[in-house]
Amino acid sequence: MNGVVLARRLAIGAAGAVFMVIVASAWLRHSLAGLMCADWPACYGVVDPPQAIPGAFFARLVHRFAASAALIMAALIPFLALRARSGFDAERRLAWLALAIALGLAALGIATPGARVPAIALGNLVGGFALLATLVVLAVRIAGIRSSGSTTLALIALLVVFAQVATGGMIGAQYALTSCPAAFDCPGADLASVAGSGALDPLRRIEVVAGRVRPPDGAAALVVLHRLLAIAALATSFAAAWSLRRQRALAGATVLTALGAAVSGAAAAFAQPSLPATLAHNAFAAFLVAALAAAVFRRRSG
Repeated sequence: MNGVVLARRLAIGAAGAVFMVIVASAWLRHSLAGLMCADWPACYGVVDPPQAIPGAFFARLVHRFAASAALIMAALIPFLALRARSGFDAERRLAWLALAIALGLAALGIATPGARVPAIALGNLVGGFALLATLVVLAVRIAGIRSSGSTTLALIALLVVFAQVATGGMIGAQYALTSCPAAFDCPGADLASVAGSGALDPLRRIEVVAGRVRPPDGAAALVVLHRLLAIAALATSFAAAWSLRRQRALAGATVLTALGAAVSGAAAAFAQPSLPATLAHNAFAAFLVAALAAAVFRRRSG
């Protein structure tokens, strides 16, 4: 097996492992926060749940093994598979970037247990999505898959999706899910004041009152902002898919994953509490990021 083939297989394997980490991490975050707990919503946001979370041991096992596998495979790409390969300078840089992100996430994981600032959870979430996108782009570029035409709309959609992922991470990290009712309307949400409320501050220390996390004052507006970004992500992803219509597989993947993320997100919001819908929302968002990143950064024709 030559180095290029090995690098592509390692990138695909690492991307699959990172996807498993994303899903397992989402399961742990939301189940430990109290999603689907028996006494909902009174049990939501309890710092020290009185009962053990069913399946938590298995989820942690999957998370640790998948994270370790992803780190090892990401390290093998620049150190072994693409070492001194001519014509793959950009791919080598991507491989080093993937390894740097993986190492950063490993270091961040040490600080995760007991963290009291949203930045830790946010870094894990956004970093995981960024690592997945980098590995998918690396695999696509090594495979020599090319594209033509403008990638502007796909880049805009990718940035919007990352913004939505970040706001979703802030909602989860601050236990703000119940700040809006399970309906389209969200009374009391003031988007004009969300920036100054602390709801967008990843370094704001989480406030614990009587054993439960108290969401920030602008939590309702944060939820509304996340929903508005979901609409923007769906619209821009559809526009990106239209611009990619000559590449049917990629355009179709973009449409399907964008729809999946939107539908599962709506189900998670309007059927509170719904852990399966929340996990599906995370998974579809990860697939969407991968599809858009592949559209933007793969090799150009001509």
